[in-house]
Amino acid sequence: MGSGTASASQDGPLVKNKNGSASAWFQSNKDIFWVGDWKADGYKTAAVWAAMVPCGGMNPPCENFAMNTKGANTGVPVQYRLGNNVPLRYRACTIGKNGALVSCSDLASALS
Repeated sequence: MGSGTASASQDGPLVKNKNGSASAWFQSNKDIFWVGDWKADGYKTAAVWAAMVPCGGMNPPCENFAMNTKGANTGVPVQYRLGNNVPLRYRACTIGKNGALVSCSDLASALS
């Protein structure tokens, strides 16, 4: 028998916020968040995500923002190097001018 490495990576589902202006999808084989901005509403969009492992010490999971800054009617890939089998949670959000989350989808899960 040969030896090798096994991976249980799993793409996440496509999620959209309520009005469909922001979307996100995680592609596990390349550790890419695809982030869509589907309305000319003045907001940026992002996949707001967290690797479900502690940041260190007693800290909760660290959030990250995979941003789409290209503007309306675009979808962009944002790649990370996450390692194998890292559990992730994410949602698609519109981001206000002050950096605050305006409208977000429900949470989704994936495995890098």
